[in-house]
Amino acid sequence: MAIVIVGGGAIGLLILSRLAQAANIPPVALLSRPAGAAALRANPLVVSGIGARELSNLTVAGAVDDLPPTFQQPNLAIVCVKGYDTVGAIPTLRSLNPVTILTLQNGIGNEETLATAFGADRIVAGAITTSVDATGPTTITVTKEGGIGLAPVGQASNLTLAEAALSAAGFTVQRYQDYQAMKWSKALLNMLGNATAAILDWPVTRVYANRHLIALERAAVREALAVMRAMGIRPVNLPRYPAALLAFGIRWLPPIILDPILRQRVAGGRGGKDPSLLRDLRAGRSRSEGEFLYGAVAAAATTRGLPAPVNAGLWQVLGGIARGEVAWDDYRGQPERLLAACGMKG
Repeated sequence: MAIVIVGGGAIGLLILSRLAQAANIPPVALLSRPAGAAALRANPLVVSGIGARELSNLTVAGAVDDLPPTFQQPNLAIVCVKGYDTVGAIPTLRSLNPVTILTLQNGIGNEETLATAFGADRIVAGAITTSVDATGPTTITVTKEGGIGLAPVGQASNLTLAEAALSAAGFTVQRYQDYQAMKWSKALLNMLGNATAAILDWPVTRVYANRHLIALERAAVREALAVMRAMGIRPVNLPRYPAALLAFGIRWLPPIILDPILRQRVAGGRGGKDPSLLRDLRAGRSRSEGEFLYGAVAAAATTRGLPAPVNAGLWQVLGGIARGEVAWDDYRGQPERLLAACGMKG
C-alpha cells in the first residue's frame, strides 16, 4: 500500500508534511514538477506557523517513472494541483494508475473532470479549510488551522484510506454524503475577498472597508446561492468553517448587522495572507482559478436561465487581466469601474 500526492504547491506540501510524520499509515511520496522535486531533494521541507516542523529525506519525484516501485499504482493519489491544471494532470494520473483519487482542489468542476476520465467510483471529493501559504519551493506557513471534508463522487467511492490517513496525520476530518454541497459550500468561502481584492490590487481589509464593495461581495454569493437552490444543493458547514451559517446570514441579514460580521470573518479567515487570485496576478500567471469559482457560477447560472451579472463581470475582468486582454491598471484602485463592470452602482 502507498499514497502519492500529486502537486507540490502549498496544499501538497502541507499534506506531505503531515502524512510523512503520521504513524500506522502507508508510505507517502510527492510527485511534483521537476524543479520542485529537485529543491526538496536538496533542502528540507520547512513548515512555520501552526505545527512548525522541518522534514528531510522525503520521497519526491518529478515524474511517475522516477518514483520507487512501492509507489507505482498506489492505493491513493491525492490531487493538489490548481484547477486549471486538472486536465493536464490526467496523463500523469493514468500512468500512476491509483486505486482511488482524492481531489483537494479548490473550485467547482474538478470532480466531474476526473470522474469523466477515471469513472466516478474511483473519485473522492475533498475540501480543505486550513489556511497555508507557500513562501518558497520548500517552505510553507500555516496561518489558520482548519480541517478536511470528504465525500464520495460515485456510489462505490472508497473513503476509508483517505479518512484514516488524514485523521492519523492530525487533520479534523468530516464525511459528507453530497460532494456537490461540500464543494459549493467551500466555493462560497473561496469567493469572498478574492477576485475583488485581486482586480483592485487591494488588501482584503481595504475592500471590506468600502460598503459598495461589500455589497458587491454579497451579491456574488447570493447569485451562487440562487444557482445552488436551482440545483437542489444546500450549503453545509465545513470543518471549523460555518459555511451554511454564513450563507444564511448573507441571504437574510440586513447589511447593518451582516457587514461587521463579514469584515471580521473574511479578513480573519485568511490568516493575514493575500488572496490566492491576487498572488496569481502578481506572479503573472496567465490562467486563474477564478474560472472555477466565479466563472463556474456564471456558467451554471446561464445553463439554468438565471442572472449572474456580478459573477460574470468579476470573471470577465479577472480572466481578461490574467490573459493579458485587459490592462490591470485600468482597474487597479478603481472600485467604481469594477462596480460598473458588474452592473452595480457605487
